[in-house]
Amino acid sequence: MSAALGPFRFLSFSGGIEDLAAGHDRPDALRDLDARLPQPNSLRRTTDDTKISVLAAVDLLRAEGLTVSDRMGLYVGQQQIALEYCSRFLQQSYREGPRMASPMYFAESVANNVATHLSLTLGMKALAQTFIGTRAAGIQAVIAAVEDVESGLVETGLVVALGVATQVTRDAYSSVFHPFRRSNPPDVKFLRGAVAMLVRRDAPGQPRIAFAGVRVHGTGPQAQLDGVTALRAEAGARMADGTRMLDSTLCMSRARSVAILRRAGPTHSSGDDIAEGYALDPFVQLLVDGVKYPGPAGRAVICLGEEGTAGLLALDGPPRLVAD
Repeated sequence: MSAALGPFRFLSFSGGIEDLAAGHDRPDALRDLDARLPQPNSLRRTTDDTKISVLAAVDLLRAEGLTVSDRMGLYVGQQQIALEYCSRFLQQSYREGPRMASPMYFAESVANNVATHLSLTLGMKALAQTFIGTRAAGIQAVIAAVEDVESGLVETGLVVALGVATQVTRDAYSSVFHPFRRSNPPDVKFLRGAVAMLVRRDAPGQPRIAFAGVRVHGTGPQAQLDGVTALRAEAGARMADGTRMLDSTLCMSRARSVAILRRAGPTHSSGDDIAEGYALDPFVQLLVDGVKYPGPAGRAVICLGEEGTAGLLALDGPPRLVAD
């Protein structure tokens, strides 16, 4: 038995995957977001990032003709988007007093808020897991889905990976990567979007997962190099000859990160058109590469995250996109 990953449903505020591959930007791509959501729902006060995650999942299930069942698990990989609501709750508490702070802000400040809204909106009753923090969070979600499908715990894994761009996260990352420019930090382009995908047994026409792994070898260049080298060695035996190996790094430390990735082995550059996407980024790289270089060759993406985390996801064929 093998597990298949796909198809992919991609949504972003910058347009579709073809727009990103061509370097185009469509800021009105999700102009009618609320009208496209399933009705009724309880998403009025949620962030747009949560809403597009729900919409991506709903569109994918509809396109594949699947209905939610007790045997469908949910796996979410994300950056910590709840930080924005934590900030709003604290700011209003300080300005107007705790009694006047909106309880909606507090409810949205929990770490698994996206998974909660997905479960409630879709009526999911099986297990739900959330992986937070690093660039490899989405890959960790895939690994969990594969393990549960292969063990028989669930029949299908609905994986949703998303990237956000709140002011809190912008300020946080700028202060880390540009500590001496806090008064006038450089503008960093973030990619806001979501990818929904399905993990299930032997689905015809879908690429199988050749390898998925995450390693944490500690901080520092040598530790990161050790992690990347271990991943490539483990994946090498499973990846078909001719698999395109892509790189994915934090743009704010790209020069050093790319050097680490390429010391471990050759990679194809993903270019500078795609913005920061964190947990979303590896999947966007796979999809963009499939648009730029169509063909039957397998695709793999290797990435560096924060705190010494490295991840690698390899597919035995190009991802299949669900069209609008």
